[in-house]
Amino acid sequence: NQTIAINKVLTVSGAQGTVTYAKANGNKKISVAKNGTITLKKKLKKGTYSVSVKATAAGNSNYKAGTKTVTITIRVK
Repeated sequence: NQTIAINKVLTVSGAQGTVTYAKANGNKKISVAKNGTITLKKKLKKGTYSVSVKATAAGNSNYKAGTKTVTITIRVK
């Protein structure tokens, strides 16, 4: 398995409260952990893959929770 830190491909700024991540859709051999680690499973063929990641900011007493879904393109060499 190969892992990629989410902060290498996605920047979240201005979020209030804890930010968590989840896979919204994409190749079943690519997973996204709650902490933002993207894992590419072994035997993933060379090529370009897209995965949608949902980032959720928990908010706090002054800010409501918010979510944003973005699509990330991953190139396997």
